[in-house]
Amino acid sequence: QEVLQAVHRLLLRESQVQPLLLVLEDLHWIDHETQSILDGLVESLPAAQILLLLNYRPEYRHDWAAKTYYRQLNIAPLPPETAKELLDELLGGNGSLAPLKELLIERTEGNPFFLEESVRTMAETGVLMGEPGARHLARPIDTLQLPSTTRAILEARIDRLATEDKRLLQAAAVIGKNAPFALLSAVTEDLSLDQLRTGLARLQTAEFLYETRLFPDIEYAFKHALTHDVAYEGLLHERRIALHRLILEAMERNDADHQSEQLDQLAYHAMRGEVWARAATYLRRMGSKAEERGVLREAVACFEQALSALERLPADRDIIEWSIDLRFDLQGALYPLGSTERTLEHLQVAERQAKA
Repeated sequence: QEVLQAVHRLLLRESQVQPLLLVLEDLHWIDHETQSILDGLVESLPAAQILLLLNYRPEYRHDWAAKTYYRQLNIAPLPPETAKELLDELLGGNGSLAPLKELLIERTEGNPFFLEESVRTMAETGVLMGEPGARHLARPIDTLQLPSTTRAILEARIDRLATEDKRLLQAAAVIGKNAPFALLSAVTEDLSLDQLRTGLARLQTAEFLYETRLFPDIEYAFKHALTHDVAYEGLLHERRIALHRLILEAMERNDADHQSEQLDQLAYHAMRGEVWARAATYLRRMGSKAEERGVLREAVACFEQALSALERLPADRDIIEWSIDLRFDLQGALYPLGSTERTLEHLQVAERQAKA
């Protein structure tokens, strides 16, 4: 809590020295601590010389819409003339490509990521020849069959990867939006370190991944959130569960001294790996930490998820006692929020469980 307050004070103090522009990207991937800083900062903006610029995908939710100093700008697709400029950069100025550019603009409706992936797919499949910025068609335009969505293009591109590279990309997707090299190595034990590095280099060249950190450990991230989603969803359910369990075990083994700093990741992989007892343990610890920080709604959510995990386990005496303790934890977080009915409901369930 003191660290979060220190960051908050630092930003406000800097804005007293000079106007401050603060940019936060990809809020759809935000963690709880950063969200706490952001929520506090938003409340302080009217009295500070700060311009706060944020970007996020539509699924991100916040409570700022009613603020008089908040303005939302929806990022529309590129208009035709701007889309053509982008394609001129990607393809070049060859006049014979004009019909292709018109077709791509019409098919993608000006979505720049869709345009980039369409051009990349045509280059990978031999439809386009030459270097970036100096392309030419290798076959007549009326024979082309372009995928109708960005997702379809990404699925096809991932399917065309070599088996080892595809499995590596999917393993990175299971780890999360950021994939540390150490974790990738732990969950791809069938690859030597040289094979792993070579595979990651190929995925970077193909612009699926990029390096986000070199020190103290190398870390990779997906170029686009949709690429991550498609790679993750392409995994068979059983393989996905197995990878989550491998990642959980690797995190527990390699970072035993820092588990309290990554409880959210441990809980996430335990839940997705269906390791219910450990999921309940980590979620309860997360809830307790959130309650200590006074973030009660987050604490309630963690305790309820922990209860949900426990419900997946056989109801023996230990599990029932654990469930009762969790319900007392939950009512302790609910009561200050004024959730009297839910508090009583959980206490009544705990009483029935204790009598049973």
